[in-house]
Amino acid sequence: MTSVKSKLLAALLLMGVIAATAGDSSRLLLQASAPASSVVPTNLFNLTASEVVPLLCNRTITAVEYVQALFDYYEQGAFACLNSFISFNQTKVLADAAAIDAKASAGQDITPLCGMPLAVKDSINVLGYRTTGATPALANAYPPFSAPLVDQYLAANGIILGKMNLAELSSSITSINPNVPGNNITTPLNAYNQTKIAGGSSGGSAASVAARFAPWALCEDTGGSCRAPALANAIFGFRPTIGCYNYSDGLLPATFTRDTVGSMGRTMEDLILLDSIVRDSNFTNTAVGSIPDDPVPCAVQVNHKMALNGLRMGLPSNFGWVNPGLQGEQATMANATLAKLEAAGVVLVPFDSSNLDNISNTAWGPGSPESYGFEEQDTLAIYLERNGYNNITVYDVWSQINSPDLRESDLAVLNYTNNEPSGNFADWIEYLQTGRPAIAQAWKDAFTDNQVDVLLYTGYSVPIPPIDAAQPNVQFLNGSISDLYAESFFNLDSTATATALAFPIGLDSTGTPTGLMIAGRPGDDSLLLSVGLALEKLIGPMPQPPTMAGCMDCTANVTYIPTTYNSSLGLMGPLPLANETWTNFKLTFDGTCMMPELNSYGKGGPLGQGLQQAIVLNAAMNATSTSVATAG
Repeated sequence: MTSVKSKLLAALLLMGVIAATAGDSSRLLLQASAPASSVVPTNLFNLTASEVVPLLCNRTITAVEYVQALFDYYEQGAFACLNSFISFNQTKVLADAAAIDAKASAGQDITPLCGMPLAVKDSINVLGYRTTGATPALANAYPPFSAPLVDQYLAANGIILGKMNLAELSSSITSINPNVPGNNITTPLNAYNQTKIAGGSSGGSAASVAARFAPWALCEDTGGSCRAPALANAIFGFRPTIGCYNYSDGLLPATFTRDTVGSMGRTMEDLILLDSIVRDSNFTNTAVGSIPDDPVPCAVQVNHKMALNGLRMGLPSNFGWVNPGLQGEQATMANATLAKLEAAGVVLVPFDSSNLDNISNTAWGPGSPESYGFEEQDTLAIYLERNGYNNITVYDVWSQINSPDLRESDLAVLNYTNNEPSGNFADWIEYLQTGRPAIAQAWKDAFTDNQVDVLLYTGYSVPIPPIDAAQPNVQFLNGSISDLYAESFFNLDSTATATALAFPIGLDSTGTPTGLMIAGRPGDDSLLLSVGLALEKLIGPMPQPPTMAGCMDCTANVTYIPTTYNSSLGLMGPLPLANETWTNFKLTFDGTCMMPELNSYGKGGPLGQGLQQAIVLNAAMNATSTSVATAG
């Protein structure tokens, strides 16, 4: 153990946790951190969270040793180029870990987490850390309190690893943030393929868990923000029933009718363990955002031996299966998963789900996005006031937004300019009182009418797209058109306050993950976690992403390109002309990347405008080759 102690001592000295002159203090810290056993597992970073916690609690390893192993792996793999962190204070993390070890040495109880670190999306308050929402106006916003579920985690003797990058103000399912000089805001990159989106809005949380320098993470899901990044990074992402994760005023909000904190893990056992720590099992879902007069209990009991045989899974037609239909390798891999499910005895029940869309449209537009215009600024104003940011207004936040298209749309919301044609304040109240409950009831009726236990559907009906071929629309050289938001299905379940779980099913030929989702009714959390565990056993583990980032020694440069048309892909006007811009973003890499293909990527212009190299990773995820991409 001498070499381990020397390494820890050197690291702690370097990071300022202990003073070079404090010899006695240094020895005491290392003694407090010394494990009871001399057999320390190798590759600690590759162990799952549920494997590490027992090692921490039986003192096979110490909290300091574990976080140092994560730090070493992060540095050796050059994962900083993934832009996963917004706040990452290794000195503080080591000190917090040492405090847990000192408690153990003093004979105090350190269970149940025993120093296990947690990555937290940077829209969730953690006392002592900024909550920036990846937006300039909040760059130095230190909240006066943590979200209650963070306090629960810390009370369970966990520690915080860092605050994770996200789509600015949780605004997208891509997490694309353009590089604007002076703003220091970046795009979190996909752990498997750095040219592809990381999913959003919790992109940094998902990539850190997938890349294995974070064991698990808290996310936040308004319209897919826990699930979309999980699908893009081959992990599990869980949206609980609204009201069962207590975040109170400690969440930088998007909308109160959809927001909930959620959880991410590399395995279902990890997810279930994290859920058990941060869930408030004494609650019913009567929190703000839940449907009035329809409480369900939040307590969860997971069936670890659940069999899939006889389970009835509904396949809603308008959630990708029929309309618009799955595309490319997403279709091939999804169909292979359906075959596995049938072989395991699952009863697949396709049904016409147009009624769900019709009721949602009647309530107030597709997925009822207009309600954002009437609650988005109110929920943000309440957050700013209750966190004591009296010198920051909603206008301050929105007028300084980094992304030009988001800034324009949010500023328009301030006077409801974009929403007046669709409704007014009275319409919003009516929507909350009648329209939204109607959507929730239609969601529940879909289960009873079709006699199904869970719904199974895609999140993205297309393969995970490149960063420079995702927003807002892209036409490829073969004439195919991609509108990612029209081809994604994360909003209606959120509007219905449903619980949902994203799970991985494999990697496509470019080495990029793909996956599916299951969803239940409000209160079906136990069922979804149990089914998710059974699905993981059926499908098997996912390949590990590269142990060294392809973007080592370079940085991603995401450039905003204003679109030169003002239509919505044929819905509100003519299609863009061939010489017009189809994508908002260009991706290049500055520096000399470890993966040579990244050095030339994007140099010919956005993917929607011409030939581009597509990076193809083999099954082992460690070798690369190139091909010419002519379609998404």
